[in-house]
This record gives sequence, structure tokens and C-alpha cells, in this order.
Amino acid sequence: MTGRISEAELHAFVDGELTPDEHADVEVMLAAATPELALARDFRDLNEAIKARYAGSLDQPLQPEMAKHLARLGRNGPALPRRLARAVATAALVLGVGAAGYLARGLVDGPHAPDTAFVARAVAAHVIYVQEVRHPVEVKAEEAHLVRWLTKRVGADVRAPSLANLGWRMMGGRLLPDQEGLPAALFMYEDGSGRRLTLYLRKETGLNNTSFRFYERNGCGSFYWIDQPLAYALSGRLTRDELQSLANAVYAQLEAPAAPRAPTDPPKAQ
Repeated sequence: MTGRISEAELHAFVDGELTPDEHADVEVMLAAATPELALARDFRDLNEAIKARYAGSLDQPLQPEMAKHLARLGRNGPALPRRLARAVATAALVLGVGAAGYLARGLVDGPHAPDTAFVARAVAAHVIYVQEVRHPVEVKAEEAHLVRWLTKRVGADVRAPSLANLGWRMMGGRLLPDQEGLPAALFMYEDGSGRRLTLYLRKETGLNNTSFRFYERNGCGSFYWIDQPLAYALSGRLTRDELQSLANAVYAQLEAPAAPRAPTDPPKAQ
């Protein structure tokens, strides 16, 4: 076992393929390596999600064409753990060959996992500002310049999703500093029982594109993802299922075509 956790060791740890001594060594190293620990949890969650989705299919023999495709994945990219390789192949039977390549390269073994420092800052901002009674936001939602102001400061087209149909009223937003003074925007929502939810976003600056990932600290959970040119994190003290449902709603709105913006100044009379 090396002094640093390799990707191969991390996969073997998640898949239960290490000896007891090696497993114990990796556990000790993970306790002091937050990004690798988060990545190990992501791998485990992905394994369980695929197993649950394709239960009963994982034990079926691979079709010849799928076996050939899986072999090509092994030659052209990083090797997958045996169990996950079969799960990816099984998913491909349902989703198609292109999805298998995405699962193999995008979700499981991309060049680098998204930096958990981003989501940690998002959760920290959530914890700080949701406690505020008089000044939870800097600019209220009803102020027309809120989105225009944050778009200008963040340096990309910022949109504020509406969650009113899910019982969440948008309170407003604020401008925050992210890494090295990079501007970030925070939108805050509140439901009828007083629970609060925040959407933290900033311009993407080198992190890899990713599907939803989950992060939790001290009871506060966050689903975060990259959708260039912005990185997003939706945080709250909700159940994971509640938070994921809201994250799906936010993502759907952000992916929808933006409505044409009204001109800043009314057209002059001819």
C-alpha cells in the first residue's frame, strides 16, 4: 500500500477487493483525505444505484457485442473494477452504448473528481446565512435588478429558478466571494414551515463537468453539479430524497430556454 491512495486502491476499497490489512490502511488514509473520502462515497453510491436499478440483470451473461465493447473501453480508458464493469455493461443493455461510455468515463473515472472545496464553501454559506432573521439576503427577490446585478458580477448568465409550485418562496439573493476572490451568487428560498434552502453558484473555472453529486456535513446536505459555464450547489437540512427532488427541479429550469429579456430602456418614440 502506497503513502497516497491510488485510484486503483480506491476502487478496490469500495468493491471489497482488499485484504483486511489493506482495507484498514485505506480507512486510516481516507480519514485524513477529504476529497478521496468524498470520491469513495460517490463510487459506493454509484455502485448501489446501478445495482438497485438493474437488479437481476447483473448475473446474466453478457451479449457478445457488449463484451467486445467493454473490452474496447478497457483498452481506450482506465480499467473499471470487475463488479462496476459488469454494472456499466448491464446499464448499456438498457441505455445504449453511448451511455455506457459516459458511465465508464464521465461518472466513474473522469480525470479528476470535482473539487469538494466548492461544495464545502456552498454549505458553509448556507449555514451562516440561513440563521439570519433580519438580513438573510442582501437584495430581496422582488427587486428587479437582482438577477441582472448578479449576472454582471458573476460574469455569466445567472438565473433564479422558481420553486413556488413546490412550496418554496424565493427570498432573494446576495453576492459572496468564492476561491481567490472569485464572485459567487447565493439565492435563498423558504417553505411554509420556515425551512430554508440555498442555491450557490459561481463561474466554472476548471472543474470537470459532472452529474449530480451529494455532499453532507453536520446534517446539512448539498447536491452539486457543473453545467458550464457555472457550478451549482443546492443545500439544505432536508432529507436526501427531498433535496434531490428539488435539485432536479432546479436543473430542469436552468436547462430550459431562457425567456427573452426585456430591454433595459423602453424604445424611443419615432
